[in-house]
Amino acid sequence: MNTLFWRRLGRHLLPLFALVAVSCSPFPNEVQQQVQNQPSFATIRGNPSAYRGRTVMVGGTILYAKHRKGGTYLEVLEKPLNAYDRPIASDRTGGRFVAGTSTLLDLKVYGKGREITIVGRVVGPQPGRIGERRYTYPLIAARSIHLWREHVVDDHWNDPRVEWGWGYPGMDWGMGWPLMPPLTFW
Repeated sequence: MNTLFWRRLGRHLLPLFALVAVSCSPFPNEVQQQVQNQPSFATIRGNPSAYRGRTVMVGGTILYAKHRKGGTYLEVLEKPLNAYDRPIASDRTGGRFVAGTSTLLDLKVYGKGREITIVGRVVGPQPGRIGERRYTYPLIAARSIHLWREHVVDDHWNDPRVEWGWGYPGMDWGMGWPLMPPLTFW
């Protein structure tokens, strides 16, 4: 093929790919630069006092949310973040942390099991309990919170009308309708 064509195409597509790669995070570039060389969560959890005042980006799955005087507190099971700053669905975790915000969050929206990414400042250790065991949580004063959309399960394939022989999948009643009765429940 024509190498000039591929060079010109690459020259126009490269900035587009760079723009897409940069714009995939829900946080602005300034925030990403502030947290670029942050220590690992395990390091922060090991000694939260040493990182007091440091801006960090952490994420995970919400375990518990509660309103207290002055705002909302979230207990989060930490998960590693992917390239888009979204928590990775895995069993790997660095432990738990507590994030506090002065904003009154809706506990039905910020409920158990939701994925969240938080940018905030490390306040220090927060003593607590997990069951009967004592636990020291890193306390994060949340400056910016991103609640990720829930994964939606497409129930289309669970419809008994969508099978081979009832038309092509995705056609619904389409062309095969005169040959079959509508699905009725007695």
